[in-house]
Amino acid sequence: MRDYLKDLQLGVRMLRRYPGFTAVAALSLAVGIGLNTTMFSVVNAVLLRDTSVAEPERLVEIYSSPSPEIPHLTSSYPDYLDIEAEADALADVAAHASVRGILTTEGRSELVVGEVATANYFGLLGIQPAVGRDFLPDEDVTEGTHPVIVLSHGLWQRRFGGSPDVLQQTVRLSDVRYTIVGVAPAGFTGAIPGFQAEFWVPTMMVDSLSFMGIQSVTDDPVGDTRIQRRGQRWLFLKGRLAEGRSAEEARAQVETIFARLRSEYPESNEKVTAAVIAGSSVRFHPLVDGYVKAASAVLLVAVGLVLAIACANVANMLLARSAARRREFAVRAAIGAGRGRLLRQLLTESLMLAGLGGALGVLIAYWAGRALTGLQIGALPIPIVFEYDVDGTVLAYAVAASIATALLFGLAPAWTASRPDLVPALKADATGQSPERRWSFRNALVVTQLATSLVLLVAGALLMRGLLAAHGTDLGFDPKPISAVSFNLAMNGYDQEQADSLRERVLESLRRLPGVEAVSVATRLPLAPDINLEGVKVRGVHGSDDEPDNVDTVEVGPDYFDVVGVPIVEGRPFSEADREGAPRVAIVNETMARTYWPGRSAVGESIHLGDLDDPPREIVGVSRDHKVRSVGEPPRSYLQLPALQSPSRAVGLVVRTAAPSRTALPALRRAVLEVDPEIVFTEEAPAEEIAATTVAPTRIGAALLGAFGGLALCLAAVGLYGVVSYSVTRRTREVGVRMALGARPGDVLRLILGQGLGLAGVGIAIGALVSALVARVLESLLYGVSAVDPVAYGMAGLVLVGVAIAANAVPALRASRSDPMRALRYE
Repeated sequence: MRDYLKDLQLGVRMLRRYPGFTAVAALSLAVGIGLNTTMFSVVNAVLLRDTSVAEPERLVEIYSSPSPEIPHLTSSYPDYLDIEAEADALADVAAHASVRGILTTEGRSELVVGEVATANYFGLLGIQPAVGRDFLPDEDVTEGTHPVIVLSHGLWQRRFGGSPDVLQQTVRLSDVRYTIVGVAPAGFTGAIPGFQAEFWVPTMMVDSLSFMGIQSVTDDPVGDTRIQRRGQRWLFLKGRLAEGRSAEEARAQVETIFARLRSEYPESNEKVTAAVIAGSSVRFHPLVDGYVKAASAVLLVAVGLVLAIACANVANMLLARSAARRREFAVRAAIGAGRGRLLRQLLTESLMLAGLGGALGVLIAYWAGRALTGLQIGALPIPIVFEYDVDGTVLAYAVAASIATALLFGLAPAWTASRPDLVPALKADATGQSPERRWSFRNALVVTQLATSLVLLVAGALLMRGLLAAHGTDLGFDPKPISAVSFNLAMNGYDQEQADSLRERVLESLRRLPGVEAVSVATRLPLAPDINLEGVKVRGVHGSDDEPDNVDTVEVGPDYFDVVGVPIVEGRPFSEADREGAPRVAIVNETMARTYWPGRSAVGESIHLGDLDDPPREIVGVSRDHKVRSVGEPPRSYLQLPALQSPSRAVGLVVRTAAPSRTALPALRRAVLEVDPEIVFTEEAPAEEIAATTVAPTRIGAALLGAFGGLALCLAAVGLYGVVSYSVTRRTREVGVRMALGARPGDVLRLILGQGLGLAGVGIAIGALVSALVARVLESLLYGVSAVDPVAYGMAGLVLVGVAIAANAVPALRASRSDPMRALRYE
């Protein structure tokens, strides 16, 4: 122990003796460790942090789907009841779904997001309310009869001041008065990480709220409500395994249940299959988890490369300092210090440097986590918020990263320095100089740094090029003058007749506004994140036993095509006459017309939604193609149906204005509220902003990888400068001899620059090859840009060469201005 204390004391003295070295090394490591710890805190919050659920290893997720293309969808309430009653491998099964409502207290209204849940939801998850109770079994039996509510801890604090007297108070939620029976514990905001549910009500109250989750609908002649229809699948199911039972047993039982349901209810369940997955393997949803994990891995690798470059910098600095300490090590070895003793001392110094860098890195991660917490992912239809705390797991990661970093940057210099060549070292002067080799381990480190920097720069440049290409893509319409404003009148207590009347008054109010050119309704705008599919069959193309084709579908009103600026190239648009009770009609786009009626006009033809036995719809028009889901997609079939033939209390307004939509939105909002001040908007956004969500992953990736690449390049430049500067110092006598023999300053300048640029050239060559491999991973995010785009590679290479020249310039200029006589007397 005494020897270890001496090592620490000597290490402190050495770090204090070279404050400049200590500061530069610690800051380099702090940047690398800080970035890695920050990114790990994000991954920890999104993918790793435990939820407050009890015994999560016994939970399973249950999905059903009518389509093998998307096997993990939601379940209907009748199917849920069958699973709960018959699957004895499951001790309990609960159901829940996301909803929105307008919360009104003390005359103030706001849109809140919550869940409907079965009475056993909290019990199955092992959640005990902080105040009051959860739902009683008889409160979730009959539709609409028990308006009780459990508040989230956050909503309780925000709207009720955390009052313990909140129980039995009533609140108005979407024009229904609910009695508060409980408050969820702090930290519990639902079973889906990041989803901030602010209330829970029984599933039997779902029709009084606005549903906002994932659902699929198949034909079902039985049932008038969402709860009753077996063919309407909208609930997420969670099961808790019975003691001693396995997920495989539960899966087999659920599959048996669905086999029976397919036989007994062919109209709604003929093609429905089920899937049971261990809850521990599902974070958000099977469709999403893979993408999130892949993105997290890419970002962790990127920041890991930055840390590796920082380690290479410090390793180079330690190698240079070790060369200057050769005489010291030789003396210590000559008086009896073994190699292990020297190695331990040098590694102790490295651990102290890493500890200092790690402590600064944790501070960076703490600051970054505070900045990131509360940011919402706006591209999603529901609010997702995470808290990126520096908790015990993150601290453990930072400690492990610091130790690994110390070994990574300290082992090679320590190994080299702990084995001095005694006789030459003892004869050397105090500088410890020895002849300079043409290629050294330090050179290899710099080449690795430069190659790694190029990989990050190329990745960022490719994404940026893809982003520019996406912005230059012809969308088929101009989103700049278009606004989207949505609200759901069911949340205000309107029946269908009242909703239809108010919608017409709102449309008329908007048409009277100065600068408004056209107004209509639509269930979505092109490039919006929500996707609506309809199963379509065309007689002569499909047989009665064929599966219908899933086609992207939207319901729109009269004047819609004038609003979005998409012309009807054949036939006519929808009119006020295309409403409920009139002949069923549809408009297809050019791609859909070519797909199903090649070589002839689609106008006058018919399509069937569902089976060929279902009532046909006549094609009355063909619209010009435009982008539907994403900027980079190939031409896609798009089916447009008249909104007036499918009455709904959800109102989606689309407005075209002479002024840009960003400046027009406040006036549009005021015009709607003048008709009914209690309307709460579910969406109010410029179409340009909605369209931008499709390139959000590319934009975020370009920003992050570009920033990481720039930071890595700065660190690599420091390393390159250190190598060339050290080399100039070692070659002082050589430079003096050359200049004494007639070499001009320009010759010396070219000599030194050539050395540095030679290293840069090797780094660029290696980095370009690695970049070509890495770029294949990013292909799905590139719009109209090749993974080997020469412009992106050229831009990254030029930036790297420019930085290399700048890093070499100072030592090269210093060498070219050397005094030959002083250089020759150097030794």
